[in-house]
Amino acid sequence: MQLSLVVILGAAIFTTIAAAPALPQALPGCRDKCGDLTIPFPFGIGDGCYLRPEFNLTCDQSTTPPSANLTGHTIRISDFYLAEAELQVMTFTSRDCYDTKGLRTNRNTPILWLPPPYTISDTKNKFVAVGCDTYALFQGFRGEERFITGCMSLCDSLGSVEYQDSYCSGIGCCQTSIPSGLKNCTVQLSSYYNHTSIMDFNPCSYAFTVEQGQFKFNSTSFQQLNSISQIPMVINWEIGDETCDIAAQKREGFACKADYSKCVNRNTNINGSGYICQCLPGYRGNPYLPHGCQDFDECKALNPCSIGSCVNLDGNYSCKCPKGYKNDGTNKQSCIKDEPSNLLLIISLGMFHLRVTGIIIFMVIYI
Repeated sequence: MQLSLVVILGAAIFTTIAAAPALPQALPGCRDKCGDLTIPFPFGIGDGCYLRPEFNLTCDQSTTPPSANLTGHTIRISDFYLAEAELQVMTFTSRDCYDTKGLRTNRNTPILWLPPPYTISDTKNKFVAVGCDTYALFQGFRGEERFITGCMSLCDSLGSVEYQDSYCSGIGCCQTSIPSGLKNCTVQLSSYYNHTSIMDFNPCSYAFTVEQGQFKFNSTSFQQLNSISQIPMVINWEIGDETCDIAAQKREGFACKADYSKCVNRNTNINGSGYICQCLPGYRGNPYLPHGCQDFDECKALNPCSIGSCVNLDGNYSCKCPKGYKNDGTNKQSCIKDEPSNLLLIISLGMFHLRVTGIIIFMVIYI
């Protein structure tokens, strides 16, 4: 599903990333939609429609449109990135607000707890804090080990923020990376001066973990964030707690069912990390379903041959080159100008030299 809850700075804060065509499908006979969201196997709604209990989803009809949640949790799924074994979920923002006397008027400390096999993606998210009198802490656990990171953001005027427009540099906005393999996170916000010196344009601080590319900072972020309670974040998932080699030996429980699929070990820095399934290059679809990976027609979708005509092949393509051009290399996926090689040129010059020499010798002998 393409994310609709996005706000672009100036007009909104979050930007929508275009979704790929909806190729993943549910098991035959199972519900494949919750509102506008397509539910791909191994996830499913209802008995017999998901691979394992941890992939069981609930479709909440009380929201508009209906929303898919992890069963037994209030974690709302807003998109599936099946090839990467990732979910886009909506998480709450943290805020810390003060009045003109420096008294706190509003504060919340959202906590996210993820059940196995889900972890917070360290490669697809950033921890962000917004405010001109702000320091923010991010705390999470990997097993029993605790990790803490954070950043601070300061500024004296709205003009200094406008100068930093679209940059999270520490002036009005700061950001940092998060550790890998975390099962939960807690966000805490505080202020150095209770926002008293900047009350006219920034009475609140904000902090959140957000999917990269979904937040762009500018001077209107203070007002926009005041009306936003949830933002998109990415979490990882995996199949079981075995490597590909061990899982494949069991056959019956092996999740990579499709022809033209492969198994990839997932490394989340947690003992017993499992695996994920992907379609082979040149194929698209759902590797968890029999016959779920289908040939991807690069010629129609990408038109990759800038010179010549494109010929689709099973799992690949080639470029048929016009006269005066030849395929570049052995993969036949591009055309280059067909120019004589240096060797051919040397041979041609040698033959020309022999002919000239022969003519001269003939003339010397017989004339």
